[in-house]
Parts: sequence; C-alpha cells; structure tokens
Amino acid sequence: MSNQLLYILLAVGAGAMIPFQSAMNTQLGKSLQSPYFSALTVFVVAAVGLGIYNAVTQQALPATSRFAEAPGWSYVGGVLGGAYILLIVICAPRLGIGNVTLMVLLGQVLAALLIDQFGLLNAPVHVITWQRLAGVLLVVAGVYIVRTY
Repeated sequence: MSNQLLYILLAVGAGAMIPFQSAMNTQLGKSLQSPYFSALTVFVVAAVGLGIYNAVTQQALPATSRFAEAPGWSYVGGVLGGAYILLIVICAPRLGIGNVTLMVLLGQVLAALLIDQFGLLNAPVHVITWQRLAGVLLVVAGVYIVRTY
C-alpha cells in the first residue's frame, strides 16, 4: 500500500470518528447536564489518553525552546477544539448528528478554501478554482437536502 493511500484511509477514518464523537459527547452532555463539563471532561480524558500513549511509545519531550518558538496563534487551536466540542454538544441534540456533521463539513470546506486561497496560518496556497467552488456548492446542496428531508 502506498503512503498516499494509507494517509487517505487514515484521513477518512478520522472523518468517520466525528459523528461518533458527536454522539458520544452529546450523551455525556446529557448525562452531566452540562455541555461545558462534557467538553471539559472530553479534554481531560484526551489528555490522559495521550499521556498514556506518550508513556507507552516513549515519545521524547520537545525542548522548552521549541514551545517558545511556536507562533502564539498556533496555541489557539486548543481553544478552537474546545469550542468545537462545546458547540457540537449544544447543537447535536437540537439538529441531529447527521445534520450537525454535514454542517460541520460545510464549515470545514468553506474555511479550508479561505485558508488555501490566501495561505493563511502559513498554509501553502491553493487557488480557488471553479471546480473547487462546484464542490462547495455540492456540499451546500447536500446540507440542504439532508436538513430538509
């Protein structure tokens, strides 16, 4: 299997996790009666899980200077991750997992196009083409169809 195919399959697998994560986080929010504590609990569990992975695989801790060298804005990703989980826990019970997943996908595609077009956050530039816009329109149509029917 080529590395390219492996990464494609891993990316598809990561995408497949999102609706399961949404359903699990939503149930945790219902059980705790708090979207906030649901999101916080998810991050604590993730930190413990990653700590165990680090211990088992003996990942080397980056030098302290590496943390200081990272752009300040790169740490905002953690806040965005927390906001994402919180918003999913709030929206999924009201809109449904399928609808929320498609709307998240739409948001991801739109944001990705902007990041690609302008090379935001040091990303490589990939110009928006009519074909890419057609793909976005298909996603929008999919969101509309699933939401309506």
